[in-house]
Amino acid sequence: MHVSALSAALALVGAATSVEAGCHRRHHSKIAAQIQASGSSSSWSSATISADSPASTQDSSSYQYAPQAKVAGVSVGASIQWSSKASGTASASNAASTSSSSSSSSSSSSSSSSSSSSLGWGLKGLKKNGIWFGWLPDDGSGGGQAHTIDQINAAVGAQTAAQGWYAQAQSGTLFDGSQFSYRKDQILSGGVFQPAVMPTGGWWGLTSSDNQQAVAICKVMKEYTDAGVEVWLRFAHEVNYYQEDGTYQGGVSDFKEGWAAVAKACRQIAPEVKMWYTPNVASTSQYDEYFPDDPSTVDLIGVDWYPKQQSGFDFVNGGAGMKAFHDKYTSANGIKFAIGEIGLGQAAPMSARVAWLENIMNSQSQMPNMIAVSWFNYYKGYDFRIAACDSDYMTKQYFAS
Repeated sequence: MHVSALSAALALVGAATSVEAGCHRRHHSKIAAQIQASGSSSSWSSATISADSPASTQDSSSYQYAPQAKVAGVSVGASIQWSSKASGTASASNAASTSSSSSSSSSSSSSSSSSSSSLGWGLKGLKKNGIWFGWLPDDGSGGGQAHTIDQINAAVGAQTAAQGWYAQAQSGTLFDGSQFSYRKDQILSGGVFQPAVMPTGGWWGLTSSDNQQAVAICKVMKEYTDAGVEVWLRFAHEVNYYQEDGTYQGGVSDFKEGWAAVAKACRQIAPEVKMWYTPNVASTSQYDEYFPDDPSTVDLIGVDWYPKQQSGFDFVNGGAGMKAFHDKYTSANGIKFAIGEIGLGQAAPMSARVAWLENIMNSQSQMPNMIAVSWFNYYKGYDFRIAACDSDYMTKQYFAS
């Protein structure tokens, strides 16, 4: 997330969400007419991108998940290699569309799990209690000090498993990935790339009849998969919140059509990209309401959650409904569960932040398909950070223990 006014940011999400599940809106400045690269002076360019054939959507009345390649046995520090989509060696012509027949996508990568350059799920590096761990490094846009992923790695004493960054796909302007490109050297060396691409100002080019923005987004993703980087795309993250505050336009049907357009375009252009559905904390019924119509287009799910508390944490069964969401949609050989961003929703001492971290990382016994977590490591209004900040020795000790 990235929202300007801290007061608006501290509002709870919907009546159905409990106080415990309150999410503080920290990141994306409320989008007006002009979009600025967060933490960057990069300007938008209108690169000419030809649109592929229009994407289409398909309704699905039940959640049927196609079998996918199983996880190889993995020890701490090893890398996981499995794929729910066409392998990196598959030609684009064989990539699946968003029809349900596409869920036979499991021509999974046969790469050895010891290969650091192979695609699949690509997880290696920092890990605790069976869950891989990554970061959203501070970009400096909220008054904090911008950090590189290398600085965070040094602070924690371990290589990150993943890193996330934000970018806006502004309606009427073809997405060129410039908000990512100026830190491309970091992305290429920092584990799984977890881009949050925000369709601001409307759903232009993200429909079944006009998919040019979807094509542009997927061409940017292809730059990274072609370079050997695993990409988990958080398209329209927190859509249930951002459609309420006006950052995203339209309603549920607009999101679903946009999701289908991007999923289809990426399967044709960059089939290694994983599609990651990450609503903001809300009721489980709202997670269901926004869930894409074609489950075969979803590789991962998760919930962004910033509870407003300093103790008594319950990641698994607390107000965000994590376990219920996990249990309904994930499986050993299908959709996985991962947290795209998380932290605390109020100022808190480092001891409380690390206690929340510990609670999250102790979840896999009850949520066995949970594979990864990324921490919102920003100073924005107050200190969300647990690395590259005062008292981060506590985080280092936790991961080393």
